[in-house]
Amino acid sequence: MNIPQILDKALSKRSLFHSEANFQHHFAWEIHKEVNQKIDIRLEFPLSKDGSNRWEYCDILAKASSTVGIELKYKTKKLITKVGDEPFELKQQGAQNLARYDFIKDISRLELWCDQSKISKGYAILLTNDSSYWSTPKNPNTVDKAFRLHREYVQGELAWDSSASKGTTKGREASLVLKNCYSLNWVEAPRDFKYLLVQVQC
Repeated sequence: MNIPQILDKALSKRSLFHSEANFQHHFAWEIHKEVNQKIDIRLEFPLSKDGSNRWEYCDILAKASSTVGIELKYKTKKLITKVGDEPFELKQQGAQNLARYDFIKDISRLELWCDQSKISKGYAILLTNDSSYWSTPKNPNTVDKAFRLHREYVQGELAWDSSASKGTTKGREASLVLKNCYSLNWVEAPRDFKYLLVQVQC
């Protein structure tokens, strides 16, 4: 499964989505079509339990000769447009600091599933039209500076700045630890979107 190639093809066919679930279904269908009929694709598949004994779900689990886990994020700024006769009203989602944390957590979760032999390869994907995700911030000393995605790579233990409020970090207090170093290469997509794809090797 050449996931980067399939993603590019999927976005060339359709570049706007009403929601993350909409993106998830489109991409899963493209994987199904590109690989073959024998592939088994599951959405929101329970793979492990966290420290609170709650299930952690993989956005797309693709099983063929190998098992690939894919985690997706779709983050938007406000956009009202039409594609053919289909209207799109994308929301100004905001909370970019939380989304950055969650994307890094996706990578760490894929590493965990690799260690547990639940998957043989993983991909974390962030698709967005919000330039704050890939742009260098004017103020480098933000509370989420460890999770910023404009840098060349991420690695090691990543934590909130000590000045982060409890309201900001609620439910996301834990530091995130990455076993490996991951390059952050943003790729141009249609309609002023870009995507970040991180591959986790098991």
